[in-house]
Parts: sequence; structure tokens; C-alpha cells
Amino acid sequence: MQFKARESANDNDEYGGVRVNAVDEKNIAFWNELCGTGLAIHLGITDDSAASLKKFDDWYFDFYPYLFDHIPFEKVSGRNVLEIGLGYGAVSQRLMEAGASYHGLDIADGPVAMARHRAGLIGKPAEVSQGSALAIPYPDETFDFVVSIGCLHHTGDLALAFREVH
Repeated sequence: MQFKARESANDNDEYGGVRVNAVDEKNIAFWNELCGTGLAIHLGITDDSAASLKKFDDWYFDFYPYLFDHIPFEKVSGRNVLEIGLGYGAVSQRLMEAGASYHGLDIADGPVAMARHRAGLIGKPAEVSQGSALAIPYPDETFDFVVSIGCLHHTGDLALAFREVH
């Protein structure tokens, strides 16, 4: 999907049915490198093998144990779940493994590719696409749960992102 640059963060327009702005353009460029890449390098991870991703995920969930208090992994089996902002895919994979009917959305291709790769590694179906949280490409009432960690505040329009999620 191609996005065209806008003159300012407030200069919104539709392109290919997707609302875009200058902030989206900057986010696409910045987040194409996976959030968590620095950690992966620190951990000595040099590939995207199942073993390397497990090493990443083990560290991630040990460092952020409170995620288990806020993401209802035990309740997502068979439920429609949208994750916005996919990063290195640790949460994505955990949601898939928990049996969610998983849908992932990220502004950049890199995280989309990683979530798809993880789905393939574990043999789980996943619908993962590039797009903006400012124009979620699904009808209202599609999802039982929406998960987003450290993402929506980067959109340039937090109020609109919340309205889209809600």
C-alpha cells in the first residue's frame, strides 16, 4: 500500500481509502525497523528462527510481566482480536498461540512481515496488514478485543485513534 506525504500532521486526506498524514509517513519510515531491534541485538539475536524469537519473547515477558494482568490471553480463544502496533511480534505470537482469531495492523511493513513470519512458524492463521490506527480497515464491532502497547500515542491524533479503536 502506498501512502502519499502530506504538508502537515493536520493536513489529512484519503488515499486508497486510507486516511493519511505527514505523521503517518514519518511513522512508516521510522517503525519499519522493528520496535525491539535494539533489544534483539543486545540479546545476541541475529536471525528470526523460532529459537531466537523464543529467546526474545522470554526476555520480553520476564521484563514486562504486568502484560499478563492487562492482556486477557486466557480469554481470547476463538475470539476476534485486533492488535495495533506489532513491534517484534511477541504479543502477536502469544495471542495466536492462545487461540485468538488474530488480526494485526501496523503502519509499517517490517512488523507486518514479522507477525506473518511468526504465524507461519507456529502454524497459526493470522490476518496481518499494513495500515493506520487512524483509519482501521475493519467495520465497527468486528473485534472482541483490541490490544495496543505503546502505539496509539505515535499516531499524531490520539483522540482519533481512540475513536477508531472504540
